[in-house]
Amino acid sequence: MTERRAPSQGGSSARKSALLTFSATLLLLILAVPVYLAVVSPTDGSTTSAATSGLASWNPNVSCSADLVTIRDVLGSAYPHQALNGSRYQVNSTSGGIPLERSLSPPCTITNMSGQAVSSLVQINGVSLYGYGVKTTDCSAWYSKQNGGARYPGNQTVCTNAGQIITIGTTSGYMKIEIDRDWLGKGYCGPNVPSCDNATLVQEQSNGSISLDVQGFVFWEGPYHWELHPFTAWKLSSAPPPPPPSNAPPTADFTWSPSTGTNQTTFNFTASVSDDHDSPSAIQVRWDWQGDGVWDTTWSTTKTAQHRYSTAGNKTVVLQAMDSGGLTTAKNHIVTVSASPPPPPPPNAPPTADFTWTPTSGDTTTVFTFTAQVSDDHDSASSIQVRWDWTGDGTWDTGWSTTKTATHTFSTAGNYGVVVQAIDSGGLTASATHTVTVTAPPPPPPNSPPTVDFSWTPTSGDTSTVFTFTAQATDDHDSASAIQVRWDWTGDGTWDTAWSTTKTATHTFASAGNYAVVVQAMDSGGLTASQSHSVSVSAPPPPPPNAPPSVDFSWTPTAGDTSTVFTFTAQVSDDHDSSSSIQVRWDWNGDGTWDTGWSTTKAATHTFATAGDYSVVAQAMDSGGLTANANHTVTVTTPPPPPPPPGDFSIGVSPGSLTIVCGSSGSSTISLTSLNGLSGTASLSASISSSGLVFIWPSVSVSPSSVALAADGTATSTLTIWTSLLTTPGTYTVTVTATIGSVTHSVNVTVVVTIL
Repeated sequence: MTERRAPSQGGSSARKSALLTFSATLLLLILAVPVYLAVVSPTDGSTTSAATSGLASWNPNVSCSADLVTIRDVLGSAYPHQALNGSRYQVNSTSGGIPLERSLSPPCTITNMSGQAVSSLVQINGVSLYGYGVKTTDCSAWYSKQNGGARYPGNQTVCTNAGQIITIGTTSGYMKIEIDRDWLGKGYCGPNVPSCDNATLVQEQSNGSISLDVQGFVFWEGPYHWELHPFTAWKLSSAPPPPPPSNAPPTADFTWSPSTGTNQTTFNFTASVSDDHDSPSAIQVRWDWQGDGVWDTTWSTTKTAQHRYSTAGNKTVVLQAMDSGGLTTAKNHIVTVSASPPPPPPPNAPPTADFTWTPTSGDTTTVFTFTAQVSDDHDSASSIQVRWDWTGDGTWDTGWSTTKTATHTFSTAGNYGVVVQAIDSGGLTASATHTVTVTAPPPPPPNSPPTVDFSWTPTSGDTSTVFTFTAQATDDHDSASAIQVRWDWTGDGTWDTAWSTTKTATHTFASAGNYAVVVQAMDSGGLTASQSHSVSVSAPPPPPPNAPPSVDFSWTPTAGDTSTVFTFTAQVSDDHDSSSSIQVRWDWNGDGTWDTGWSTTKAATHTFATAGDYSVVAQAMDSGGLTANANHTVTVTTPPPPPPPPGDFSIGVSPGSLTIVCGSSGSSTISLTSLNGLSGTASLSASISSSGLVFIWPSVSVSPSSVALAADGTATSTLTIWTSLLTTPGTYTVTVTATIGSVTHSVNVTVVVTIL
C-alpha cells in the first residue's frame, strides 16, 4: 500500500513523521473501539441557519460554488442525531446529497424532497477535527467503476483518509469527512494540493483548541450518518483560503498500436495527458505524423487518432498538448514502418485475468458487484468468456459468459476466496483469486414513535365544503408509505376512520363551528403519535334570487329560398339551472303562435313555404318558470328556375341488318338527329367484329366520315361493307360511332356473309 504524504505546513519532517505514526495508531484504536457520540442542541438555543450561497471553492479541481452552512443545517430536525428525514439535503426516502460519493465530478446542485435546488458543495466554519487517519478498509490500486475503473497513476495503491468534525463549543452533533482514495489517486487532494493536503491535516486534530473551516460535498451514507464525501478543502479558521498552485505546462505522452507495421497498416495513436489545473478531457492535442514541423491535425480534445503511412521508414511522430492557459508540451516517438508483409501471428497463449469488486467490503446484506478484467494475444476482451466460484471450493457457481460483471450476496460472514476463470477461443484458461471479507450486518437502532402532522384545503369553508386532509408522516424504521393513519373529525376521542396507509382523506362538516381535527399515525412496531389542528366551518351563504334565463340563437344557412332547410340553434344560460336543463320553443313567423312545444333540445329545423322576411322567435324557460325571448329576421327568397337540359343527339341506321354474298357489297344509311338544340360537326367511324374464326375480313367505311348537324336538324352518312370471294362467311357486327364535342353515341349493324 502506498500512502500519500505532504510537507508540513510549518513543522519539521520529524514532527510530521511522528504525527503520521500517531494517526495510524489512533486509526487502529478507532477501528477497534467504535465511538458513538451523543448530540445536543447549541447552548444558545439558536435554530437552523439559512445558507449563504455563492462562496468560491478553495480546491482548484472543483468548479462548483459553496453554501455556507452549519452541521445543524445538514443534520436538520434530527440534530444532534443522524437521520435522513428532516434534512434539507434529503433527495428521496432512501438517499440524500450527491448520488455517488466517489465521483470526481459531483453535481453542483441537487433537488431535495421539497423540490428545491440546493448546492451540494458546502462550507462549514468553526469546527474541530478528531479521529482522523487512514481508512485501511478502503484501499485500492484502481479507480472505482464510476470513475472509469483504470489503475491509479504509477500503479500506486491509495487509501481513503477519514475522520469526524464537530462544531466548536458543542459536545455532540458530528459529521464524518472522507478524503476519497479516487481524489487522492487523481491528484485532486494530496500534498500537491495545498487546499486539500491530507498528510498535514492529521496535525490539526484537537479537542476544540484548533478551529478549522472545511468544504466538501454532502452525502448520506445510508442508513448511518451524513458525510462530507468527497471532502475537498480545509484551512485554519484564522488563515485565508490557500492560494491555487501556479499554472505549469501539461504533461503528455502517447502510445500506438500496433507497435510496428507496414505501409498497409492503420496505426492507432492514443495520447495520455495531465495538468495541474485542467482535467485531461479539457486538454487539447494535435499531431505531426512526419516530424517535419507541419501539424497534420488541428487542436482537439479527442485523444485518439489514426494514420496510415504511404512509404516505409522510421517516422518521427510528434504530439503537442495545450492547457487552458495556453502552455504547451511536446512528445515524440519513432514509429517503424516496413515495406515487408507482417510476420505470421504468434502461437496462442493463455489469456490474462483479474477482477475488482465494489464495495470492497460489506456484510451479509451487501450486493457485491464483481468486474473481470481480461486480455488475450488473439481474442478481443469482449469475446473472452469468464465464470465465477464465489467460495473457492472448486465448484463453479456460474456458467461461461462473455459478460464480465456479476453480482453476489454472501449468506454468512467470513473471508471468501473468490475465483474468476477466463477462457479464450482456443480453450486456454487463466484464473485469479482474491479474498472478500464479509461481516455480519449491524443491529438496527431501537424503534422510536413516528412523527405526524397534516394540512388541509381549503383552509376554511362552510357546511357545503369538501375538505381534503393530507397527513405527513415519517419514522426511523418504516418508510412514509408504510405508516398507517386514522382520523377523528371532531376531537371527541372517537376515531371516524379505520387505520390506512392512505395519507389523504375528505370530510364535510354537517354544522358550523370550530372542529379539533386529530390525526394519529402508527408504525410497524405499534408506536403511535398524534397531531391536532382547529378547522373553522361557517354556515353556507343563502342562494341568490332566481333571475330569468338569457337566450339567443343562430341559424345556418344565414339566407336561403323556399327549398332550404334552415337549422336554428339556441344559446341559453341561467343563474340556477344548467344550460342542458333549460327548455326552449319556437315561433317561425312571429305571429304569437308557438310552432313547437317546450324541449331541452336546443336545435330545430324549418323550411319556409313562401318567400319573405320572417321574424323568428325563440323562447327559453328555466326550472322556476321564468322566461326570456330572442327574435331575428330570416330572409327567404324564391328558388331560381332549373337549368335547361344539355344538348344531345340520337343515332339510327337503316337497314339494321344486311345479307351479303361473297364477292358483293351492301350499305345502310346512318341518321343523326339534334336534341335540345345541339349543333356541330359529327365525326363518324366504323369497326367490325365477329365471334367466329375469321381468316379474311370484310371491309367497312363510312362516307362522309364527318357531317354538319344543325340545331334541331338531321344529317346522314352511308355505311358500306365490301366482301371478296375469299371473305370468310359468317355473322359480323359493324359498330358505327359518332362524336360531337364531348357527346358520343354508337349504333350496330348485323351483317351476314354467305357463299351463295
